[in-house]
Amino acid sequence: MPRRCLVVLGVLVSLGARAAPVQTPAKNPPPPRVSELPESEQLRIDGSKNPELIPQWSAWGFMFRLIANGPGALPREVHLLVTKEQTALVLKEAQALQIIDRACMQRAARFNALLGTESPASLDAKLRALTVECRVATLKARDRVLAALSPEAAAVLRQSVEETKATTSTTIAKKDLARWLEPE
Repeated sequence: MPRRCLVVLGVLVSLGARAAPVQTPAKNPPPPRVSELPESEQLRIDGSKNPELIPQWSAWGFMFRLIANGPGALPREVHLLVTKEQTALVLKEAQALQIIDRACMQRAARFNALLGTESPASLDAKLRALTVECRVATLKARDRVLAALSPEAAAVLRQSVEETKATTSTTIAKKDLARWLEPE
């Protein structure tokens, strides 16, 4: 190795020995789970008391998960009003939405790899955008299904979805209510 390289290498080593150790930034701790928040910061949503606080994306997502199990899972009152073709379309939409939901969960899980490499605000904005995108997919599936059904069948299906709200309950952070209700 030429002498000039050895001198430079020696200087770098001696500087490194005296330099402050490199500190890796500490990862931000994950936000507390809702159950870990003080009760005063939690909001219990009970669909039997406040069905208006159960978003359409949630109620329709639940109905589509039920229907995805097969045409027999279509509410009986609706099943009596639809053709075989309409039943097949509703089932196809419900099953397609399950694939979309799984993809959304996989995409959200990838954000864990970005912890410590991006700011919490940046990750939160990305997660929020993904969440809204996936909820919109549910609402678009709803719209396609309702447009394909007769007005009577669509009304009965809509009513069935509304009735599921009475059996839904969840707890969220009070500060997240607006976010919970997005996009509608």
